[in-house]
Amino acid sequence: MEAFMSSPAVAARYVTADFKNAPLIALADLMGLKNYIAEISKAPEVYSPILSGIAIYRHLPPAERKSINNAILNDTPRSNLTTRLMGLVSDQSVQPYWYMWSLSDEEVKDFFTSSSATAAITNQFNPLSSPEATVATVAGAVYAIAKGGPKAVVSQAAASLKRSELVMAVARRFGLGPDAVRALGIAAVPALIVISGLNIMAKKQSVQAKRELAARGLLVYSDL
Repeated sequence: MEAFMSSPAVAARYVTADFKNAPLIALADLMGLKNYIAEISKAPEVYSPILSGIAIYRHLPPAERKSINNAILNDTPRSNLTTRLMGLVSDQSVQPYWYMWSLSDEEVKDFFTSSSATAAITNQFNPLSSPEATVATVAGAVYAIAKGGPKAVVSQAAASLKRSELVMAVARRFGLGPDAVRALGIAAVPALIVISGLNIMAKKQSVQAKRELAARGLLVYSDL
């Protein structure tokens, strides 16, 4: 592989101390490979170009992508790490925005802007103020209703929805009492849950993008 694919070259985009002191370890940690750091540390000459290649995989021509795949399969001992590395490569072809470290500076900036905008828009309709366990319970009830399960199951699900903290939160957000919210009907509840889910995801994605921008030294004061 070419010299620009060494881990210090990729790690140079980051300004944080961990990347300056131990770029290969920091890169492995950033890529979710913390459980394999001991294995990676034993052969830095092998894993440094591989990790860097994966980090910039989407931005390389086909021939160099192929060389990265070959290095993973042929230059490393077959193990769970091999499978994990191939997964990082294949995942990028499915959804490039899953991994912030695989994005160019401009892509991270655009993603942060988009996620922030989505969070701001959906927040206008976000009724969610209940714990995740409650959300999971309500989501399960919605699924049971959508599947048209046995009448008893659907009835229990409907009763659960009517008593849920989420429905009460919807009532408060829209200035309605519990009875008025129940009158909206079960069909309206899934849409409210979806809106809440989008809001939560957008906020988490925005936070992730902001961290990536900060690590690269690309945040400006107005982004804080």
